[in-house]
Amino acid sequence: MRYRRTSSRIAGWNCRADDQNVTITVMDFGLNETQELIRSSAAEFLAETATSDFVRAMADDERGYTQEFWRDIAELGWLGLMIPEDMGGADMDMSDMAVLLAEWGASLAPGPLIESSIISATVIDRFGSDQQRLRWLPAIASGESVAVPAIFSERGYSQADAVDLRAAQTTDGWVLNGNIGYVPYANSADLILTPARTDVGLTLFAIPTSDIRGTLISDSVRMASGTPTFNIGLNEVELTSDSVLGEIGKGDAVMTDMMLYGATARAVQMAGAGRAVLDRTLGYVKERKQFGRAIGSFQAIQHYMADMAIKVKSVKHLSDRAAWAVANETDNEIKTRLVGQAKWSANKLMPEACWTAHQTHGAIGFTWEHDLHLYTRRVLSWRAEYGDLAYHIDELAKTV
Repeated sequence: MRYRRTSSRIAGWNCRADDQNVTITVMDFGLNETQELIRSSAAEFLAETATSDFVRAMADDERGYTQEFWRDIAELGWLGLMIPEDMGGADMDMSDMAVLLAEWGASLAPGPLIESSIISATVIDRFGSDQQRLRWLPAIASGESVAVPAIFSERGYSQADAVDLRAAQTTDGWVLNGNIGYVPYANSADLILTPARTDVGLTLFAIPTSDIRGTLISDSVRMASGTPTFNIGLNEVELTSDSVLGEIGKGDAVMTDMMLYGATARAVQMAGAGRAVLDRTLGYVKERKQFGRAIGSFQAIQHYMADMAIKVKSVKHLSDRAAWAVANETDNEIKTRLVGQAKWSANKLMPEACWTAHQTHGAIGFTWEHDLHLYTRRVLSWRAEYGDLAYHIDELAKTV
């Protein structure tokens, strides 16, 4: 299936003022025709394929997803949604992808969709050379190659001053030494995008895993979300000069983009997971009877449901607005503010919604057989990725 873009709608509102003018952008919460097609087809496909049994199996699988599942979503056009048409994609933006991500989060679908087709594909398209774009973007869109970001140190930090990897320039290219931490899906990645310190500043490198010269040692770190993650040590790894992504010494700009897209995608995904938890809990309180009546008729439970609904709706609104900002806003300060608000809210409110769901379900919600723990574990894991609460508070403070 291939999607064709129609006129775009956007969500929320934005206001900008200068000395003489005030500009207000009014945004429509509705979906356009293409976005509705994406939503409905994603909901239908994931309901059939990303079942509870499949999600549980992939949480214990070494790869974390199956080749068949990845091939299927490539045929649906999902892997190339944000990749230009001349590179085999649909040339859509983050607002369109957010529609898919909400369903992706609601189903807990496994696989490096965010890592490869959003974060990596976007920065390769924006900062890569013509050669890099031609080599990797069509392959990512078709599902033949998987690219993953490696922007965390072994200490778990994603700030530029926490980068442990160092790169020395040689006559033929570069030699990398050091460590990168928490690299998702590194065992199935064809390309790793990672920053390294150089004599002239931070530089982003694209490391093809199939033709590495040098020693690369990986140590598996199992996350609560079930995502296969690895700490990687690089010892005298040699790269050619064309492995630099963007400009030498200006990797901060690439890292900023990776964090903005990653934080936005995770916030949307967490909102989708929160919606699924709310829907499941609403269904439970309508059916579970106590004292001869459904527990949903009790005022205390109704308060719980209202509280959960407000939190889910709040994160949904803020994450949609962040997706719009990443796709359309040119002011980096505004983008940082809106993305920070969305991810901070998701980090704070979605775990709270999950705990309320557990309290509402009672003992059954804490059992291994019940699916609620799958959502709770993932939300708790996702809140630490692409900026935790403290990180986004610091980023928001810089925009005040």
